[in-house]
Amino acid sequence: MFLSVLTQVVGIALLALGIWGVIELKNYLALSDQDYSSVPYVLIGTGSFMIATGLIGCYAIMKNITWFLHLYTVMVFVVFIALFACGIAGFIFEKRLTASFQSGLSKHIKDFGSDNEGLDDYVDNLQESLFCCGATNYTDWLTGTYWSQSHTTTVPVSCCNRTVDEIVCQDANPGQGVMISNSNGTVYIFQEGCSAKVTSFLSSKMGIIAGSALAFGAFQLIGIVLSCCLAKMINANKYEMM
Repeated sequence: MFLSVLTQVVGIALLALGIWGVIELKNYLALSDQDYSSVPYVLIGTGSFMIATGLIGCYAIMKNITWFLHLYTVMVFVVFIALFACGIAGFIFEKRLTASFQSGLSKHIKDFGSDNEGLDDYVDNLQESLFCCGATNYTDWLTGTYWSQSHTTTVPVSCCNRTVDEIVCQDANPGQGVMISNSNGTVYIFQEGCSAKVTSFLSSKMGIIAGSALAFGAFQLIGIVLSCCLAKMINANKYEMM
C-alpha cells in the first residue's frame, strides 16, 4: 500500500512539474536550437500514468483481486522503464541541451528585431525574468546583430535594471532601447549574460532530477516483487479454501 501511495505522490509531483514547464519554461524551450517543447507534456503523461498506477495498486491490495495485481505489476514495470529512460536521458543530454540553448539564444539575439516569428518576445521575457542581458553579456547586442545596425549605444528595454532607476526604465522607448550608462558611470542595465544563468540552473538541477528518477525507478523493482508475491499468496489462499 505504501508503494502505491508513494507512486501517486511522485506522479502528482511530475504532473505539477509538467504543467509548470508548459507555463514557465516556454521561454527557454522556444529559444533552443532543438525542439524540446514536448518535454513538459511527457512529464504530464508520465505523472498521470503513475497516479493511475498508484490508484489501481491501492484498489487491488484492498480488494485482493489477483488480476488487478497483475495489471498493477505491468504498469509499475512500465513506470520503472520510463523513469530509468528519463534518468539516463537527463545525464546524457544535459550538455546537449545546454549547448542547444546557448546556440539558439545567440542566433535569436542576432536576429532580434527582424520579425523572426515572434521570438523577440521570448528573448525579452527571458531577460526580464532572469535579470540578464545578452547571451554572454550586454555587448552581444552591440556587434554583429540586426539590433546593432540601428542602435550603437543602447540595448533592448528588457535589459533595463529597474532596481537602479525605475524612471529610466519606464521612460525608455522600446524602439530606441535603453542607454547602457550615464555620464556619471551609473549602469542602467543587467550586466550578466543569460546563457550563464540558464546553464547554471540546468547543471545544478538536471543531475538531481535525473538521479532522483533513477533512484525511484530502482525503488519500483521492490513494488514489482511485492505485487507478484501478494498475487501468489492470494492464489494460494484461494486453492486452500477450495
